[in-house]
Amino acid sequence: MPSEDLTDIAELASRLLRHKGIEFVEKIEPVTGGRNNRAFRVKGSTCSWLLKKYFQDNHGLRDRCTSEWNWSQFCWQRGVTWGPEPVLCDEENHATLFEFIEGRHLRKYEVAEDHVEQAAQFVAEVNLHRSHPLARNLPDAAEACFSYKDHVACVDRRINRLSSLPETDGIDTQLQDWLRSSLIPVWESIVETLRSTADPEHYETPILQSEHCLSPSDFGFHNALMTSTGRIRFFDFEYAGWDDPAKLICDFFWQQDLPAPRESMYHLVEALSVPHSKLELEHRVKLLFPLFGVKWCCLLLNEFVREDRLRREFAQSIPISDSRRAEQLQRAEHLLLRVRD
Repeated sequence: MPSEDLTDIAELASRLLRHKGIEFVEKIEPVTGGRNNRAFRVKGSTCSWLLKKYFQDNHGLRDRCTSEWNWSQFCWQRGVTWGPEPVLCDEENHATLFEFIEGRHLRKYEVAEDHVEQAAQFVAEVNLHRSHPLARNLPDAAEACFSYKDHVACVDRRINRLSSLPETDGIDTQLQDWLRSSLIPVWESIVETLRSTADPEHYETPILQSEHCLSPSDFGFHNALMTSTGRIRFFDFEYAGWDDPAKLICDFFWQQDLPAPRESMYHLVEALSVPHSKLELEHRVKLLFPLFGVKWCCLLLNEFVREDRLRREFAQSIPISDSRRAEQLQRAEHLLLRVRD
């Protein structure tokens, strides 16, 4: 990252910390791995903080900075401390300051049932407070869905967005050929099966509000660190809010970077079931699960979409190459084979 950018970040960090009575910033270090925002470790003489600078554009319908801040404040005010403690928010500069979590990323194939149990405990603790008056001030999660029809429409939008992209070079043409020959036929078959299996009366009917859950969204071990005690801490809540618990569960187990063992799914079902709803939630997850596989094929292809690509480039401070897009297309092709099985 250019030194002038770090100078600006250091000035922002110093100004925020002065609000907490802290005058000295020892060092600023970029934190790598973010896909949507820039993150920095701010070192003081005795403590460290995480400074997040959020991508902002004129097309964004969600204020990620405010969303994450409000979610984190709600959790900590209710004693739910699985995420980083919120310190300060600067809405004008789209920046937040959080506790810096000391820990390491889990490795692929390291994720075990114990880790899923901890994830389930987190969402169970959050949802103990879903009847609290302040919980109603939280927004719906990004792309929240409350009926089968909503879920289908959500994936339809992603497929249509990819299908409408211009074919400007070879990799763009490869994408369109694969969408037409492979992904769209699989998707149409999944939707047909869902429509024929789901109760017709319930296809368009939203689930009861009492069955909505507070969802961290973008929830998985790609957004987690394991501390020295073995406790998992979760982060990145800019898409969090009210949602269908079936969506949370399906997304959690289709997440591609650090996949969770599917035989542990019952932990999240137990954590998110309200009285007398467990069987209904299990049924909804079963019907929706293939649909979310297609959704994750689309998510792997976000870097083909200009607005998503710009967000990635902002976070990583480097342009997205054609080879990177080709790699993501190959990952989506392999994932679709699993969806079809």
